[in-house]
Amino acid sequence: MEKADILLSNGLIVTQDDQRRILPNSSIVILGNRIIAIGISEDIDQHYIANKRIDLSGKIVFPGLINTHDHLFQVATKGLGEDMKVQDWVTVVTAPTAANIQPQELYTVCLTGCLELIHCGVTSVIDMSYMAHTFSLHDQNIQALVDSGLRSVYTTIISDYGLPYGIPDYLIRPTDWFIDQYGQLISKYPAGDRLAIWLAIGAPWTISGEGLEKSLAFSKCTNTPIVMHIGENWVDNHCSMDRFNMNAVPYLEKIGLLSPQLLAIHCVTLDDEDIALFVKNDVRVSYNPVSNMYLGNGIPPMLKIRDAGLKIGLGVDGAGSNNSQDMLETIKMAALLQKVAAKDAAVINAQQVLDWATLGGAQILGLADQIGSLEVGKQADLFVIAPNNAKAVPIHDPVATLVYSCGQENVELTMANGQILMEDKKIKILDEDEILRDCQQVSLGLAERCGSNSKLKRGWKGNKA
Repeated sequence: MEKADILLSNGLIVTQDDQRRILPNSSIVILGNRIIAIGISEDIDQHYIANKRIDLSGKIVFPGLINTHDHLFQVATKGLGEDMKVQDWVTVVTAPTAANIQPQELYTVCLTGCLELIHCGVTSVIDMSYMAHTFSLHDQNIQALVDSGLRSVYTTIISDYGLPYGIPDYLIRPTDWFIDQYGQLISKYPAGDRLAIWLAIGAPWTISGEGLEKSLAFSKCTNTPIVMHIGENWVDNHCSMDRFNMNAVPYLEKIGLLSPQLLAIHCVTLDDEDIALFVKNDVRVSYNPVSNMYLGNGIPPMLKIRDAGLKIGLGVDGAGSNNSQDMLETIKMAALLQKVAAKDAAVINAQQVLDWATLGGAQILGLADQIGSLEVGKQADLFVIAPNNAKAVPIHDPVATLVYSCGQENVELTMANGQILMEDKKIKILDEDEILRDCQQVSLGLAERCGSNSKLKRGWKGNKA
């Protein structure tokens, strides 16, 4: 008999392999961080001695979900940006929070966001911080990602421009200052199985033409992918036309920024010309439906983007424009928003959005050969649901059940890189209760200190006049 670390037995396995096979009464065998066998439990289990065996009878196993866009620090701002336009939301809520948050506070709120992601079956996340007024903010944000056990990409926004469009001066620095920060980050945190540093640009209206060119040069020199909000709302094209006499996407193509190394976030305002330029340059896309609705930005043309053959992932975005980090909610909204936009329920199905949340995210991370599906040789990133409550029962189609019926309460186990992060709905490697208590305290204190609660009408102390 062969040795293994973990044997998951008797589950229904949604593999997400090329044939989208769903295997009943089956097992997954894990050694280290790799899947070494998958198959019918009666055939598999007798061949392995595992340090840990988990019976998954009546439960369903899925590949880990991949969250392709987040601002974890915004967990501190849940409920503060209610009913605000995006520019007001930045000025009143997120910018003051980013400018005033202290390293230990940042660690706590980022870790809280990671806890919710784990409860949703997320195993990978791309995080985008705002400008760090001290390098220890980078360190504490990254430490939270590492301590959570999630596979992570850390980015921090480059912004050398934006005063005319509402970016406060305290979030603006010369591009060379940000490039120096990135040089330090890449040196201090070399890419590995669990962490990578990518480069982030806020939006076309938060950076100068010179800043874009310097950022692109650094990206090419260091082979570092770029993340950028593109077409989140009307502001991109308005400001680009004002400055460059071109819409934003054609301008970005002109200077060479569009490439397979670019992950474009939101893409609400993309037109046919923009999509064609994305296809020409194989740009990746992150679809963030809950954020797009929360901020009233509009509905991204995801069906056109899909039909054009672009690589698509899903993102929860920051809790400031979502009020949660619920990836399962995001998956459901990703489908429903496109159905209502088309006024046709048949334009997208549950399998499509699950593909975006797993295989699409893996492609965006450049890890399609490592994660995104449950196959022998791939890394053990997965989660288990127990569809045993009134919300989920009865089950006819396990994929449809996950997408349209399940919530965090159904996720029982989450594993990333072969490590069990949550089992029996309990976080294994962190004290969740303590983290949540700390997050509540530091978030209230931070809001009072920086004034991000200035528009709040209701609170722990009752209603404000």
